[in-house]
Amino acid sequence: MEVDTKKWVSQDELDRNFEQIEYVDEVKELSKEAYSYLLSFPWCLSINKGWLVYSCGYVIGLFCFEIVPDVAKGADDHVWVIVGDLPSAYIDILSAPSAHSALDLYIKLMEEWALKVNNGEDISDCYPINVPATKEYADMLTTRMNLLKEDHLPLLEER
Repeated sequence: MEVDTKKWVSQDELDRNFEQIEYVDEVKELSKEAYSYLLSFPWCLSINKGWLVYSCGYVIGLFCFEIVPDVAKGADDHVWVIVGDLPSAYIDILSAPSAHSALDLYIKLMEEWALKVNNGEDISDCYPINVPATKEYADMLTTRMNLLKEDHLPLLEER
């Protein structure tokens, strides 16, 4: 799938203290976190390029990466990574072809987990989240997802 990256900030620009980025130091940390997170998966053999798509300090960083995938494991060559003051996640580009759809899908996956936890249901078929499956964490996650829906998702409609 062809990905249009012209509106995004490349990793090279970010590394040069790209002055148009608000909270650039925080965003650089999120970028490092996103790289490490992605490289932790065996289907990601290496990263060719990375772009900052959207950020708001430590709250959220949405990145797109062009990777060298392990095609035997069914990986795509582009993937979204979401990091910040929330659970990290990757979303394949075929499931979400735009930044808006990637964040929207992320929110839905997190809300599904929180709902099942709060209802005492099995979460084994949910996106894996690296926190205890407790009501406290589910409520915190719901609060964060509401913030993303209200304050951040609308800003991605044009990206």
